[in-house]
Amino acid sequence: MKRVIFAFILMIVSISLKSQFDAQFSQYWACKNYYNAASVGSDKSVNATLFNRQQWLGMPGAPKSLFIGLDMPITIFGKSQGVGINMFSDNIGLFKNSSVMLNYAYKMHFWGGKISLGAQIGIINQSFDGTKVNIKEFTDPAHAASDEYIPTTSVQAMAYDMGVGVYFSNEKFYAGLSVAHLMQPTLDFDEKSSTYVGRLVYFTSGFAMPIEESAIVLYPSTLIKSDFRVYQFDFTLRGEYNEKFWAGISYRWNNAIIAMVGVRMKNISFGYSYDVSTSKLFTVTSGSHELFATYSFDFALPVKNKTKINKSVRYL
Repeated sequence: MKRVIFAFILMIVSISLKSQFDAQFSQYWACKNYYNAASVGSDKSVNATLFNRQQWLGMPGAPKSLFIGLDMPITIFGKSQGVGINMFSDNIGLFKNSSVMLNYAYKMHFWGGKISLGAQIGIINQSFDGTKVNIKEFTDPAHAASDEYIPTTSVQAMAYDMGVGVYFSNEKFYAGLSVAHLMQPTLDFDEKSSTYVGRLVYFTSGFAMPIEESAIVLYPSTLIKSDFRVYQFDFTLRGEYNEKFWAGISYRWNNAIIAMVGVRMKNISFGYSYDVSTSKLFTVTSGSHELFATYSFDFALPVKNKTKINKSVRYL
């Protein structure tokens, strides 16, 4: 089994990457299934998650992202597994990206916890509003005021997409490695205009640190994403009190400082984060806002009653 897992991880990290399609979420620890299909069904509950992010407020065409995720554990032939579905929409500039992905994870006991091998498959769609393209007139007549490779009408394209991942978790620790857009799908708008979605690697990890003789638990975590040309690191420290209230701070390397707060009320959780840019964007944006809500509930398939009732007339 160790050889199988090592070969799987080697396959993931050896793939060359080229570009990025996905959204950026500051509260990544609350939507692991967005980054890694192998994380679905990691606990005993059904989880429904809604994320909404408004990035770089004040900038025209700034990203606006919406994510809806649903996942649950299942048992088939006595084997623990997980299933889920992700729905995603992102508006940035003249582009609109959307996707629907089905997630599956096969789970095995490993080193006092569970390790999962996961995969996802689905459809991605991208549209471009060419009616709003504005190419300024050049004084030099040798330069045209338009470009034949830029659509001047509204166009859209659709393609199949896949991803793979591996995920380990126990009561106090989790770590996951995944590749999104495995086949680098190409989106053809027309005969002259097309784009593609490059592979992207995600690594997520976190653990729980209870503080002795108190109701506070610290949760350090990290998110690393890369196309092997550009790297992005998020480091987060979140403290939770009495399994109900939390607050934390996160640093995105050379990009932003993030503050976050949240509350859990029975089986419903709410979280909010605010990003302050540490780059030159600080002068042109008032920051980024992000909200999420998660509803979790236990679900068990009814057990069939094997007791048979004799309907013979002698018992009526």
